[in-house]
Amino acid sequence: MTPKLFTIAITVVFLFLLTCSQSTPEQNTDNSKVSKSVKDIESLKQALDRLEKDPLLVHGILAFSLVSNKTGKPLLELNAQKTLTVASVMKAVTTATALAVLGEDFKFETEITYSGVIEKGVLKGDLYIKGSGDPTLGSNLLKTSSLNALLSQWTQKIKTAGIQKIEGRIIADESLFTFDPTPAQWIWGDIGNYFGAPAGALNVLDNTYKLYFQPTQIGQLTRILRTEPALSNIQFINEVKTAEAGTGDKASISGAPYDPIRYVSGTIPTGGTFSIKGCIPNPALFLVEQLHQKMQGSQITIDEKPTTTHQLYLDKKSWENKRTLIHKHESPSLKEIVNYTNIHSVNLFAEALLKRVGLHLEKEASTVAGVKAITTYWRNQGIDTDGFFMQDGSGLSFSNSISAAQLTAILYKISQSAYGKVFYESLPIAGVSGTMYNVGNGGKASNNLRAKSGGMTRVQAYTGYFTSASGEKMTFAIITNRYLGEYSQIKKKLSDLMSIMVESL
Repeated sequence: MTPKLFTIAITVVFLFLLTCSQSTPEQNTDNSKVSKSVKDIESLKQALDRLEKDPLLVHGILAFSLVSNKTGKPLLELNAQKTLTVASVMKAVTTATALAVLGEDFKFETEITYSGVIEKGVLKGDLYIKGSGDPTLGSNLLKTSSLNALLSQWTQKIKTAGIQKIEGRIIADESLFTFDPTPAQWIWGDIGNYFGAPAGALNVLDNTYKLYFQPTQIGQLTRILRTEPALSNIQFINEVKTAEAGTGDKASISGAPYDPIRYVSGTIPTGGTFSIKGCIPNPALFLVEQLHQKMQGSQITIDEKPTTTHQLYLDKKSWENKRTLIHKHESPSLKEIVNYTNIHSVNLFAEALLKRVGLHLEKEASTVAGVKAITTYWRNQGIDTDGFFMQDGSGLSFSNSISAAQLTAILYKISQSAYGKVFYESLPIAGVSGTMYNVGNGGKASNNLRAKSGGMTRVQAYTGYFTSASGEKMTFAIITNRYLGEYSQIKKKLSDLMSIMVESL
């Protein structure tokens, strides 16, 4: 080799080594970061693998989706595209849509109006209570105002309008909503129970009553004592028997909307008086009956019995739409209603929101219109809705189904919106509040992770948010269907998984 070629060769080798020495640290640094990230995700992945192979899920399925709120991209998925039943997790979709469509300051309005004229204290016409779906009237859950206080206020407003006598009647106008209040996919075992209370244009006392029993000898039929509040015309076919002490509430009430006949079956424990809860068959009629009594007690005479637009429709009679406004009652803000709906998982509130979204976007206050409105809304927001089958607003129908990936996509969209903070703050906090109170086991998920939970027979699901150890916001969804064993067992497994999820990232 000539000296010139030798020099060139040495120069090439030197430049090669210099390049390697400069690039190697950066490459190593990147590998270190990637390795740590992979290790963290790998820890969670292993926990998912273990749970998927757990005997509780030998005949079932586990689905999971984890998304970074920085990028909106999935970090880890398992069966994330599978369409599954999620129970009350569906409320997260309903409440988020209601906030987006109606706005956090939206309020339901209930109007007191009259037809005809008032002459010398006499209303020559009918008094109307027109509902728009407010689920909070006299609510024992939200506790904004007792029914007695509400009716006293309304009575005073009517007196102030100069009415001392009504030659007609009080009519509950529930015509804004369709007259078929129960979602078609609800099962008979739920319809009639307090948690199966359908939402109409007029709702009262959470559409709920208590039925009191007197136990007898073990194995014998119980005796029905009363309802609270007292309900007119209701009839019970009682097949509830007395069981041993400590067996708990195993009784249920069934019955269709507007039907005064209720079927009661199951067992209650021996001992003292025992109560279970059912839904009021005709909330609109109950409301105007209570107002009728309150007004008569305040020296306002009313010539005819109260009725509803539903009954007038059945009787093929019309009602007057030209009316004069006396008073407009407003519900709490949608922000407050959404907060209570998600923290305490109230089916009635969710169904009312679904129908109001339907009214707003599809011009019809029905379950069908609400479902169409919500599905279309999220499709227009860029969510892939293939496999998203919504049947109601609360998740009570077993036919509701959605994938873990769709849940995280929707919740990610919510987090980036103007109402993201309101929605986030409506979710129960692990180890602290609502349906998440017993979740977290005192680990890093406690007082950090916020989620809407859902549970029904062989279904347990969660979706929500948490902050990782590095301070990054994450969105997640976990769904199990067709698990074996007891509810408490799968709940603990999922609670442990959520703790690992928070601690490993």
